[in-house]
Amino acid sequence: MSNLFGHDDNRKIFVMKKMFLFLLCLSSVVTLALDCDKETLKTLPGKWLPQPGDQVESGTPKPSPADAAGAKQTLNKIGQMFREQYKPVGVDVYNYLTHNITRDAYANSYIYTISNFRFLCINGKRTKNSEAVSSAVYINHVRISGQIQFLDMPLYNEWGELSSEANNGFGFYALSTGECKGGKLPDFSNGYHTVESGKNYYVWVTCEGKLPYSYVSRKQFLEKQLALLEARRKERKPGDSKDFLSMFFEKPLEAYRQDLKKEQAWLHEKAVVKEEAIKDPVTKAFLYSRFVFTSPDDPAMSVPIMSNPDYYNRSLPKWAAQFIIINVGRTDDFIGQNIRKVVDNNIDFFKTLLGSK
Repeated sequence: MSNLFGHDDNRKIFVMKKMFLFLLCLSSVVTLALDCDKETLKTLPGKWLPQPGDQVESGTPKPSPADAAGAKQTLNKIGQMFREQYKPVGVDVYNYLTHNITRDAYANSYIYTISNFRFLCINGKRTKNSEAVSSAVYINHVRISGQIQFLDMPLYNEWGELSSEANNGFGFYALSTGECKGGKLPDFSNGYHTVESGKNYYVWVTCEGKLPYSYVSRKQFLEKQLALLEARRKERKPGDSKDFLSMFFEKPLEAYRQDLKKEQAWLHEKAVVKEEAIKDPVTKAFLYSRFVFTSPDDPAMSVPIMSNPDYYNRSLPKWAAQFIIINVGRTDDFIGQNIRKVVDNNIDFFKTLLGSK
């Protein structure tokens, strides 16, 4: 049989094949380069990764099977909302549940975490960060930070010693200017309050018109200062000079005792405090230091708070959501910004979780 193609035709086909392979390789290189472009990576669709198993935070007891099932029911609702509303872009993402049981608490605490693994370009190849940018939904959590806890602060620890928290502070956890936007105390009349702190964004979701904490009255604050100073004085070693004892104990103690003699209406107002150096009115010499009362618009103020047991509905099962804190991390970046949009658009959804059985 004679050859259907001449030598020239075979050469043309060979050249065309090589050209096609070259263009295919070039296209792959261009695609890889685009994938590794920092700005392009932010726009690439991501995916939801398989959800790991539930966790129990180290040092806390396991929930009962009924409480674990109830918590899972609430967290599944939150997870479903995020899967429907949050479309991962520039990241792969998964979510998980952590139980955090506090003994003797009015309600069990648990945490829904959504972890975003950002796309990166390393050595010319697209990969993703092994460390996640995470945001979380805390259910019935009373510890927001070291300074903000919806708990009472006892003077003495379990060993009968003056507690380090009370000794290093003024005997109460407290709100600061960050939680008191515009110089006003938090307003929960709509059932939620937002806080921006550094690179984090918080939403506190509460039963409408109710506070998960109590404010401290001036009388309560003054009485705590007397008890705290007396406790500190008992721990002093012998040998302190009379001037030292007068400056750091006797004078502030007497000032607080005098305040406690004021009229009841004044004493029962909410305490908003700051530390102030008291000076001699004539010589301006330093006499002693004490906490004085001020207003929420004072940039140096603190608002002492304590627990509010009456907030919780004790007829509900311990897993029922009664207070929610949403913490959106890294709002200075597109990941946190995208999560924040979902949270802000679904405040009403989170409110529907409160008190649900």
